[in-house]
Amino acid sequence: MQHGATLENGGRLRQTQDGLAVMRECMAMKTSSSTDVEIESRSGPSLEDWNLLRSFIAIYETGTLTEAASRLKTTQPSMGRHLRELESSLKEPLFVRLPGRLKPTARADVLFEALLGMRHAVREAESIFTSSIASVSGVVRLAVSEAYGYHVIPAILVPLLEQNLDLEIELSVSNQSDNLLRRDADIAVRFFRPQQDSLIAVKVGETELGLYAHHDYLARHGVPTEVELDAGGVLAGNDREPLQLSGVVQGPAPKSPVKFRFRTDFVLAREAAALSGSAISMMFTDIAKENPQLKRVLADRISLKQEVWLCAHEELRRSSRMRYVWEHLERALRQRFDSQRDSRSREPPTAS
Repeated sequence: MQHGATLENGGRLRQTQDGLAVMRECMAMKTSSSTDVEIESRSGPSLEDWNLLRSFIAIYETGTLTEAASRLKTTQPSMGRHLRELESSLKEPLFVRLPGRLKPTARADVLFEALLGMRHAVREAESIFTSSIASVSGVVRLAVSEAYGYHVIPAILVPLLEQNLDLEIELSVSNQSDNLLRRDADIAVRFFRPQQDSLIAVKVGETELGLYAHHDYLARHGVPTEVELDAGGVLAGNDREPLQLSGVVQGPAPKSPVKFRFRTDFVLAREAAALSGSAISMMFTDIAKENPQLKRVLADRISLKQEVWLCAHEELRRSSRMRYVWEHLERALRQRFDSQRDSRSREPPTAS
């Protein structure tokens, strides 16, 4: 029986070898008789390697190869190699190498905008699985400015407390920057890029400071045409805290010193003066747009672009509750700024 089995296996082996020989002959005949047809290759670069795009997004948002590598849990040389491969594929540089950081080119800005849809899709996929994870517990302390601490952050974070009964959130509201290195806070929303290399920082959007007035105020005083208001006009501004107007006033300097007739260092009090129809006040555009009764004035004269950064102590990499709050906050802030940017083309013209 064993000898018969050996013969049977040998026969199958010979059949297999004979079959392969016939297939090779058929392929050779087909090749010799067929006509070669050249297919034109697709023009332009190929961006099918998602790893390169993922690395580009991380570099764009963090501004350094080191921080991008930390975010993606890889090495700095790998991030550099991915960037070189992507730039080689596109045949143009995407970043200007500056001391300590990488500045995106205009083409990099366009590419990042095009990739936002992909990034949001990944975030949505992550949220599906995040919601199924056991609830997090403990305290997360967040530092934020007065305006965002009142208008923006509570609506984003408080719902997390209903989903996670053992989670607690402390909100440190101040216009002064808490020291994350001293752990004055775990996470901070700031309007500038932090300089400390040991902090984790991601740019989540852009906003702008501008002058706003209520429709009732404009009905009584008219739309101002210059920073120096007419008699009876009220401009709300700082009291004891210094305010540098050099970067705020566009064009020629005002002919006379800017006079704040209503002065307070409490940002929400200045906003309240504008919302009540009593004064004109500086406000963040993303916040003011949410109130249809407010109208921007002197947009061509008073403007200050502001980057919005999400920052955290490096403990973020080890704390599940900090990561949970960070990821939810980052996703919500990006959606906020993306939706406002998409609506700019539909907004009414500003008063000037």
